[in-house]
Amino acid sequence: MSVWHICMFELRRILKIRSVVLNLFLLPLLLIFILGTALSSTMGNGKEAVPGQVRVGMVETAEAANSTVGKALKAYVASPEVVTMLKVENMNSQDEAVDALKKGELDFAVIVTSDMVRQWMAGEKTTLQWILGKDGTLNVVGQTLFTRFTDELNRQMAMMKVLGPEMTLNSVPGADAKNGLVAQSNITISSPGNSNQSYSASQYYAAAMLAMFMLYSGMTTINSLFTERDKNTLARLQASPVGTGVIFAGKIAGNSLLAFMQAIVIIVMTHLLFGVNWGRHPWWIILICVLITLASMTLGSIVALLSKNATSATALMQGIIIVMTFISGGFTPIAIDVVQRISEFTVNHWALQSFLSMMLDAPSREIMHNIYMLGVVCAVLAAAAAVIYRKVGYRYE
Repeated sequence: MSVWHICMFELRRILKIRSVVLNLFLLPLLLIFILGTALSSTMGNGKEAVPGQVRVGMVETAEAANSTVGKALKAYVASPEVVTMLKVENMNSQDEAVDALKKGELDFAVIVTSDMVRQWMAGEKTTLQWILGKDGTLNVVGQTLFTRFTDELNRQMAMMKVLGPEMTLNSVPGADAKNGLVAQSNITISSPGNSNQSYSASQYYAAAMLAMFMLYSGMTTINSLFTERDKNTLARLQASPVGTGVIFAGKIAGNSLLAFMQAIVIIVMTHLLFGVNWGRHPWWIILICVLITLASMTLGSIVALLSKNATSATALMQGIIIVMTFISGGFTPIAIDVVQRISEFTVNHWALQSFLSMMLDAPSREIMHNIYMLGVVCAVLAAAAAVIYRKVGYRYE
């Protein structure tokens, strides 16, 4: 008996359970339909040509505002191309900006710190801090525009290191020889995503529910592992000339195939039934689904190996999935900065951002960054599962 035989037997056994098929294949489609229909007026229909003007709150320290970087940022947001997309308001503090975001008075907030200025002056890579608002599309617009500004800063610093300040300033139109920086960067501004669409409510919740329900496949792993123990069949399997690792790997492989089948069904059916556009990168979609499957199986294995019985393991797994989905904005976008920071440690956050960036046809670098971070989270979970398996193991006691 090989891993393949155990895998196929496990897959056939699970597919015979009607409740599992309903919960993993039909329920997510129903939720996507309900949420997409109910909230379509709130999130849009995905056909807007250009997102609305983003109301941005700018929080700057006194040192940052008077620095070369601060002056360049003011010139950047005042340029005609950017003004059509951003409406900047100066805020006195981060708390004031957060309060305005909660009240809906702002769509996005940017924080320019003294540390950022020092990093740029020291020749290090600089990044802006920002706080996301409630509208996902406007968040993408704000992130894209300000990322382009910092990319231009970093590019100019790299040029100054290689060519020297004089060569760089003489070669770039609009350079300020006194400050040593281009006051108004020569950056092409365009609306992120396809020129004829943003993501709709159906697309948003299709991505969120796909990530959540693929993680729910980990619960089938938990039930499968405990079923063998509860029915005393694990002892018989271990008495056969099959290693415990083969048994464990076979069950994980079977449930992984189930999760991947679930992803295919949800993606295909949402595209056919609800018109969900998943983007132009099918291979990246497959990669994301593989990573979510890995996260689901490793997380389910960790919970199963550390729990004493199936009931407690199932409750714990369900609680983890719901919490991760909630703080990552799977049910509704959350504008609280602390929650957003915590969500960056979850599978759902990076899976959702990866799908949404492809739906908006974002630059490849942004998509790959999200996929890379998702891979990092999965690698951490896989390493934890390997350590726990070596210490606890899967055996009949």
